Amino acid sequence: MDPFAELGKRIELVSTDKYFRDVSIGLYAREESGNWAFRVRSFAKYEGLQARIDFILNGMQTLGGMQRTEGQDSVRFPCGNQHLIAVRRLFLQACKEKPEAAPDTPVLSMWDKKSELTVKAVNLGQGTYALSTVDAGEDEPNLRRLGALRNAMVKLADAQADEVAGERFCFTCGQDHDPLVGLLLQAAPNVRAVMREFEMNAARGVLLAPGSQE
Repeated sequence: MDPFAELGKRIELVSTDKYFRDVSIGLYAREESGNWAFRVRSFAKYEGLQARIDFILNGMQTLGGMQRTEGQDSVRFPCGNQHLIAVRRLFLQACKEKPEAAPDTPVLSMWDKKSELTVKAVNLGQGTYALSTVDAGEDEPNLRRLGALRNAMVKLADAQADEVAGERFCFTCGQDHDPLVGLLLQAAPNVRAVMREFEMNAARGVLLAPGSQE
């Protein structure tokens, strides 16, 4: 029997989970009736593994606003869309959260070290967001920085850039994703490092099959 049957396509991999016996944990994507579901799965057989997977799934709900599906180990976005790059980042972050403390829902603001300003994402409705600075003028350097961060958010969130307003972006699904935007905003200044992490994970081989992690 194929252990990978009906899992869907693997889109991300944590090859060694430092919080649970260095097992490998994969994220799989599968379209069901027009909606995308994402499954967190490991083929290790250690006692307590399901609790670890539940922690990751709960983290994806809190950090990214996802919902549980009917499957025991699956989640989805309320809009039903894939948001592929965003969900990969969300999964990796949920795996990095310390098990002794449940994660908090991300806020729509962050301290930008490069500009030394607080940047916030304002929800304009129907999946559209605008970046702005807190207590700072709209001079050219600030606007350029907001434009660079907006471009990073477009890449991280699988979003579209507003061609008129350089600080705006939107989700093509037309629905709001506040927790996800808050999470990705923290990563926007380091978007290149995030992309390198994706590339490194993709090059680390395959999820180990049953019996190989006992």
